[in-house]
Amino acid sequence: MGIAQQTFVALGLYLRTPFKPFLCIWLLLATSSLLGQNKQDQGILAFNTYDAKDGLEVGDIHSLVYDNNGWLWISGLESDLGASAFLQNIPKLQWFDGYNFHSVSLPISEDISPNIFILNKRADGLFYLRFSSARTSDYLYLFNPSSFEFQQIPISNKGIDVKISNLFVQGNTTFIALDTAGETYLYLLNEDLSLHRLFRLRTEGGESYLYQVISFENHFLVSEARTGIIAYALNGEIIKEFDYEDFSFEKTDNQEVLALADCFWFEEAFEFVLKSEKEIYRYNDQNMTWSKSNLTKPGKTGVVKNNLYQKLNAINDSFGNIALLDATGDQVLIKREFINQVNQKSNTIVKVNNITNMASQNLKKELYLAQLGRLVHIVFKNTGVHNFLEGFSVRSITHYKESKYLVGTEVGGLYLIDVDDKTEEPFPIFMNGQPFSASEVRGLFISENNIWTNYNEGVLLIDLATHEVERFRHYPISAMVDDGDRIVYGAATFPLMEFDKVNKVNRPLSVNDSLVIMDLAKFGGSFYATTKNGLFTFKDGNEAFIDIPVEPDKLMMLDVIDEYGLMITTSDGRVYQMSNENKEPVLLYTDPATSPIASVFKDEQSNFWFATFSGLIKYNPQTQTSERYVEDDGFSNNEFNRYSMLQTADGGVFLGAIRGLNFFYPTEVRKIEKGGRVVLTSLTYFDIKTNANTNITALGNLAQVKNISLPAENKFLKIQMAPNGLTQPVKVNMEFRLNNSEWLPIKQPGEIQFDNLAAGQYRLAVRMVDSEGLAFGEELELRIHAQEFFYRTIWFLLLCGLLIITISYYFIRQANKAKRLEQHYSRTLLKVQEEERMRISRDLHDSVGQQLILLKNQANASKNEEIIKNVSATLDEVRSITKNLHPVVLSRLGLTAALEELIRKLDENTEVFFSTELENIDGIFKEDEELNLYRIIQEALNNIVKHANAASARLSIEHTKGKILINIQDNGRGFVVEQEQQSGTSLGLKTLQERIAMLNGKVNIVSGETGTIISLIIPK
Repeated sequence: MGIAQQTFVALGLYLRTPFKPFLCIWLLLATSSLLGQNKQDQGILAFNTYDAKDGLEVGDIHSLVYDNNGWLWISGLESDLGASAFLQNIPKLQWFDGYNFHSVSLPISEDISPNIFILNKRADGLFYLRFSSARTSDYLYLFNPSSFEFQQIPISNKGIDVKISNLFVQGNTTFIALDTAGETYLYLLNEDLSLHRLFRLRTEGGESYLYQVISFENHFLVSEARTGIIAYALNGEIIKEFDYEDFSFEKTDNQEVLALADCFWFEEAFEFVLKSEKEIYRYNDQNMTWSKSNLTKPGKTGVVKNNLYQKLNAINDSFGNIALLDATGDQVLIKREFINQVNQKSNTIVKVNNITNMASQNLKKELYLAQLGRLVHIVFKNTGVHNFLEGFSVRSITHYKESKYLVGTEVGGLYLIDVDDKTEEPFPIFMNGQPFSASEVRGLFISENNIWTNYNEGVLLIDLATHEVERFRHYPISAMVDDGDRIVYGAATFPLMEFDKVNKVNRPLSVNDSLVIMDLAKFGGSFYATTKNGLFTFKDGNEAFIDIPVEPDKLMMLDVIDEYGLMITTSDGRVYQMSNENKEPVLLYTDPATSPIASVFKDEQSNFWFATFSGLIKYNPQTQTSERYVEDDGFSNNEFNRYSMLQTADGGVFLGAIRGLNFFYPTEVRKIEKGGRVVLTSLTYFDIKTNANTNITALGNLAQVKNISLPAENKFLKIQMAPNGLTQPVKVNMEFRLNNSEWLPIKQPGEIQFDNLAAGQYRLAVRMVDSEGLAFGEELELRIHAQEFFYRTIWFLLLCGLLIITISYYFIRQANKAKRLEQHYSRTLLKVQEEERMRISRDLHDSVGQQLILLKNQANASKNEEIIKNVSATLDEVRSITKNLHPVVLSRLGLTAALEELIRKLDENTEVFFSTELENIDGIFKEDEELNLYRIIQEALNNIVKHANAASARLSIEHTKGKILINIQDNGRGFVVEQEQQSGTSLGLKTLQERIAMLNGKVNIVSGETGTIISLIIPK
């Protein structure tokens, strides 16, 4: 009995009472709503539709074809879907990645305006693209779906218009029928894309319309709209024309011409669907006879009728499975037959109309249907879990009768579920003739004539015959247990209660009147309740809290399992076991996800099952291994409800969730292996050469993309990606991250867009996650280099640094050069000065000195005392000048003696007291170096005499390993060294520094109010 039928039975029950217009309207609306909710078959896991809003540009879909990579290709004509009227016949070619539609530019002009645009796939994965136009010759291309390359196949000759009647790919062979000048010829399309004419086909009325051309070992089977079904010899001779009698039909007047509307391959044979006939036929090519197939069209099932011819009634998938369609009105029955699986078939009803095409890679998993302006994607359930009431939160379940079960929902009332027919229907109840909705149901207990349950204000009694309700208001019930003639229940901040079924009264059981009860169970003759204050127990008037190693605020649910005892669950994922013998709970299992556990049960293989708020866990206590099942594995939701588990007599299990009810046999539940990988499906970025965004869509080119470089001028980037190669078409979410940052959800399905990515090097990773949020499959990884403006790069800084270093080096080099020139000039000047001094000294000694001596001798002879005195003074002065100009003692006695002589004379001739401590340094320096050192010390000592106003001075010379240390010290008034160096007037200091530089030495001058110390260090 269907939903509508059973609803109207309930309406009939009600109408035994006086007519109630309001109730009739309510029931009709509820029935209509339920029929709308139930419009899709239970065998469907997902039903998605796509249209122009989603990017579908093909309004009139002529072809749906999968390529070898698993992408769906769509060809046809563009249309104005909003006005439901066709525009100019503009051909469109798109492929669909499950998220986005991608368009491919076609090589033909829009002026051709074809009325047919069909794809045919070759065995090697390439496509034939066929454009048929009423105004011009037809066009044929070979298309590579990986590289997006087109190659035109010439079909016309000498400018004669040629029409393509049809094209057939059979294995590695392609046949094409061409209409030329009113005649139709069959050609073989060779691998080099040349045409080889086979023979002429019989036609009537000019152009032909070929349904089928099938090649066999010794003949061709051809179906044409006007000439019927004909067998041709390989040379074109007609062998046989088939008529209705060949199909065991009785021919009648005005009967349609026989036509093979659809052809498919199933278990090593060709099967054919006859146009406007109900049967499927198998062809025996050996004796050219027909027989009814073991396969049948869907036929009449419920509202589906077998009287509507469609453009496509049957298809094969990639594995040889088949789908047969039959439709009426807006509903379609899809019948799937699977190869090598006896009695393995599935009938599915979907609410669609005007189907024009369909395609599937694997009919066990999914099917695409084409409508005008819409693409429908059906995902079939491929698990051992059946889902019911997917729009409701389920709270309680009990066996009703036979294969039917009564289900209570949180706010949607009661329903009947038939596990054999896989149907669901409302179970309406009434109070005083008015519709009544039971909410917050926590238990369902069926007796001979009644159903005991609850609603949000107390206990309910439902008459099974009339569905009339009697209610007993008291407390809102949080948990309840059927205990013979009474119902024991718990509430929030109330005592433990009982409801007497016989006397229909509520009575308190416990003295404690503020229990906040979460769940209640009867075990070993006692009642146990999980409360906010701990585990509460009650038996025969005795009540207590049991001290157990579980935090009171963590206690959650209770279940009783034969042979194991009382199972206690917590809100952080723990399960404890308490037996009759041992009242101390023992930890059985801890959920790694720490998810609250709603219920516990055991299967016939002794596995424990834990229904949690994050999936269903199967636990093997022997191996201590577990496995978690979630939405992707067929369940209606990951969060299971409390109070909503029931095991059936034959080992089945009902589990309610916050959305939907699940029924399964534990041995049939399996973890779906998802597999797959994330692949790039489109890449858009700014191209600085064209100054515009560039889009890469060719799949072959995208597969090679590993690195992306974005120019500094525009760092826009849009990436589209999709899962590919999934073993099961499950719900897939995707996440991405840059470098090692946090994973972020992709909000726009299958698309990431960066409007202005910050400059830098990035590793973009994209991964798939399931309904649990767990990653699976192979990630997509791309390297992205978002370039920086050159003036912001490290290279620019390095270049600037190099330029600064170069310029600095140049100026330093020039300064050093100038310094060296200055030093050279100074040294040359000093050298010239010394040479000039020597010359003057020599000239004074040899000329003036000799003249004075001669004059002195003459004065002595004349005995002129005054002249003698003056000449003697002059001679002494000349001798002194000669010694100052060039110390003769230096060359005669050595440097040490010359210095001692210098000190002796200064000490004798000045008021300054001089002391010395000289080590012998003779022979250490070259002659010119000795002279320079002598001049340095001489200049320093003379400065002390002239400027220091010192009372004493000291000269020390120490010869250490590798160097000569000279100290010249006085106790004079001192001077400001820096000021004297910067003034430019102190020629003595400058000369001193020049001379010490000529010796590669260093000078240090310390001067103050207590005197001056000049330290010289000369390497030797």
